[in-house]
Amino acid sequence: MNKKTKTTVRRMFATLMITIWAIVAAVPAFAAPKVKKAEYEGKGRVEVDFNSKVKYKNVKVTVKDNKGAAYSTKINEKDNDDLAFTIKNFKTGRTYTYTISGVKKNNESSYGKVTGKVTIPTPTTTPKVKEVDYDKGDREVEFEFTTRVQWKGTKVTITDGSKNYVTRIKEKDSDSIEVKVSKLTIGKKYTYKISGVRVKGANSYKTISGTFIARDN
Repeated sequence: MNKKTKTTVRRMFATLMITIWAIVAAVPAFAAPKVKKAEYEGKGRVEVDFNSKVKYKNVKVTVKDNKGAAYSTKINEKDNDDLAFTIKNFKTGRTYTYTISGVKKNNESSYGKVTGKVTIPTPTTTPKVKEVDYDKGDREVEFEFTTRVQWKGTKVTITDGSKNYVTRIKEKDSDSIEVKVSKLTIGKKYTYKISGVRVKGANSYKTISGTFIARDN
């Protein structure tokens, strides 16, 4: 084979490889299901909600914390759009990276992996408000907490410094409370106080307070 022929062969081979890589790149990668939310429910239990229907095959969950330590897990239940597992011998105050293998969207042919993160907070005895929502139409304010809570002799006030706008407590839940209020002014800042609430399992009930700006949600 002369030099010219060798050069031609090399060029043809290079062209062929480029074509192959272009075809591979054009093939869509496995579309693994995406996590809608992952929530820590206490006692090492984590629930992962997917944003689509899924199927499982030889499903496994592996977990590592932000310090690189690996943890054993137990799958508690799996549904067509969520999966719950428990991290064994977990430590509080750490962020955990979980990998769920053997899962796919209903319409996919291959099973793959889903990865996400969840934080197990350090225990606290004082409940913390995560979000305050004002519903102008129903004249209701809902307080959502970062942890599970319990109630006893609960009272709620929402003031602007001169008037209490709460007319009654509508509903108490395991992680929220909803109250009926007189009409609030959109864009105005209010101060709230909630008494008779504690983190679930804590020894004593607390009084918590804070501020929020009324927005029409």
